[in-house]
Amino acid sequence: MRFQIRLTALAAVVLLASLCLLAQDRAAKLSARGDVQNPMEWSIEELKTQFAGKIQDVKFLSGKEKQSRVGIGIPLLSVIQAAGLKTDKGIRHHDLKYMAIVEAYDSYQAFFSVAELMPEVGNAQAWLVWNVDGKPLPEKEAPLRLVVSSDQAGHRQIFGVVKIILVDGAKLAGQSK
Repeated sequence: MRFQIRLTALAAVVLLASLCLLAQDRAAKLSARGDVQNPMEWSIEELKTQFAGKIQDVKFLSGKEKQSRVGIGIPLLSVIQAAGLKTDKGIRHHDLKYMAIVEAYDSYQAFFSVAELMPEVGNAQAWLVWNVDGKPLPEKEAPLRLVVSSDQAGHRQIFGVVKIILVDGAKLAGQSK
């Protein structure tokens, strides 16, 4: 009987450790899904490689004291463009009707219209950063931090970004009739 209890406890520990490793592995990646042509997933290293020409230093304010910080990252719009919106040529400016939902591992979300992210329309400065003030993000903020340097307040800044969901607003509007 004692052997069975020990064996069950050992199996529970192994299962819990495996689940923790699996959760860490998933949290270390960024995915882009939804109404896209190419659902994608990247590790931080893959983002650095694929978007090497887009990497920039990003100045932003953070915290209640509005401390000046510098992050290293890529524009949110670059990731959206890589996933490719499923646009319909029959709908005028269909790409302007999309929404991007940026989600953290704890399910916190920030919303953007894709139009506001486009330089020729809204030019919102939204960045996915992996390094702040010369240091990698702490584990609780990793793998990515969303920084919106053009916002007056920091309400759309998110720690632990793991997912971008792209939604066709034209399709949604058609459902409300």
